Order: sequence, then C-alpha cells, then structure tokens
Amino acid sequence: MILEPKKAYSIVLITTLLAISIFAAGCTDIKPEPYIEDTATPTATATATINTTPVPEPTDVTPTSTAVPQESQIRIMSYMFIPSGDKEINVGDTIKWRNFEDSKKARTLISEDGIWEEEQYLRFMRDVSYTFNESGIYSFYLQGRKNITMMNITVV
Repeated sequence: MILEPKKAYSIVLITTLLAISIFAAGCTDIKPEPYIEDTATPTATATATINTTPVPEPTDVTPTSTAVPQESQIRIMSYMFIPSGDKEINVGDTIKWRNFEDSKKARTLISEDGIWEEEQYLRFMRDVSYTFNESGIYSFYLQGRKNITMMNITVV
C-alpha cells in the first residue's frame, strides 16, 4: 500500500501534533503538596514518689511554653476552608493558607483583625503564611463569602 504524498503529510502532521500535545500536558502538571492534619495527641504517665527531702517555698515564675511551634495548612477549595470549622493553635504556631481551587481562579483571603496591611490575593497554588505570636481569637473569610466561610483561629 503506497500512500499519496498529501495523505502521508497529513498523517505525519497529525502524529507530530498529538505527540507535542501529550508532551506539553505532561510538563504542565502541578502536583499539590499533600495535606497532613495534625493528629498527634500528647500523653502523660503519672508515677507516685515519696519525697523525703524538704520542699522549698514556691516562687513566682512566669510559665513559658515548651511546645515546639507547629505549621498547619488550610486549603481553599470550592470557596471553602479545608479543614472546615474553627481551629485552636498555640502561640508561635504558623498557619499556611493555600489556594487549591478546582477552577484555578484566584481567591482573596481577608483578616477581620487586620493582621495584614492589605487583603491577601492568592492565585491558584499560591499560599500565604502567618505566625501567631500573641494569644487571642482571629477571624478570616474569603472575599464575597463572609457569611459562608468565616473561620476563627484561637491562639492559646
């Protein structure tokens, strides 16, 4: 079977375009960071001891946190925060919001407490982080969805 030059050219052109499109699709795949939820729960074991030495009088000491600062990620998908609901963290912990919108549209994260000088405009797969150094309750929502996406972060 001998192909006419015009048909052979068309087959080569279509095959080349198909190979280029498959290669380009493989090069643009963006893989999101895996979401890891904090699930560690500390446990304590009590042991009884008898103290035979005199106990000194207690002094006023300001307690300091010995917890290692943690970083938690909050995904923005379908105009929602995931995980949803309020979150409690320790002073020194960091929250990272990342835009995982299926539509690949940008979202605007707003802090009601003014922790940023301006609204945080997050393009697809972009993130913003904030380290909470003071205790309190901080409120966040997505622009245009205040009543739906309100999230409170309690820092203890």
